[in-house]
Amino acid sequence: MKLPFSRFLAPLSLAVGLLFGAGLAEGAEPRTVIAYGDSITQGGALSAEEKNRLWVTLVEAQSGGKLKLINEGKGGRPTKSLPEFEAMLTRQTKADALIIALGANDARLDIKETCVPNAVANVTKMIELARKAYGAKLPILLVGPTNIRKDALGPSKPIAKEREAKVKELGEGFEKLAKEQGCAFVNLYGVVSDASLAKDGVHPDGAGNEAMAKVLLPAVEGLGS
Repeated sequence: MKLPFSRFLAPLSLAVGLLFGAGLAEGAEPRTVIAYGDSITQGGALSAEEKNRLWVTLVEAQSGGKLKLINEGKGGRPTKSLPEFEAMLTRQTKADALIIALGANDARLDIKETCVPNAVANVTKMIELARKAYGAKLPILLVGPTNIRKDALGPSKPIAKEREAKVKELGEGFEKLAKEQGCAFVNLYGVVSDASLAKDGVHPDGAGNEAMAKVLLPAVEGLGS
């Protein structure tokens, strides 16, 4: 019995469609993600031998070509760096998503009750500016600051207890803000081991950055999904 040609056409069309779709996925451009942060994003405290273990570098490499991360980190940067943020928006003309990873320096500079409200207000303004520049639906990931190691701190050791408390409060404040603004959120408090903070109590070593990347990779990959 001779079967209708349409019986063969449907499976053939499906196979061609799957192959074509796979080709498109493989050739797709990586998503551009800006990482705006402080020295922990910049990686300036890492030794030359460990530069390739910076969390920004690892997240991009481990994404399998799906992500292109633009490192906009700067040492010592607090959330009140709004002029620098606006300059970044002018400099970086394209962004598919944005990471804001700040707070560590706020906890160092201000241990008063004003610390968290001011930081939240500053990041709220950054979200507003970013969505004005890149689109109202820009996916944004807010990152709560990493834990510190009090006994290894340098100049801020006298306020170690207060600084640690502010780091925790900042994470809580950013998590609440993320829910209000429709942003994703990851808290890095407790992710880095004390051994990885031995240098100065604040900046994670290569192993610490690897621990951060393990948590941040799925969060960044999920932005906008």
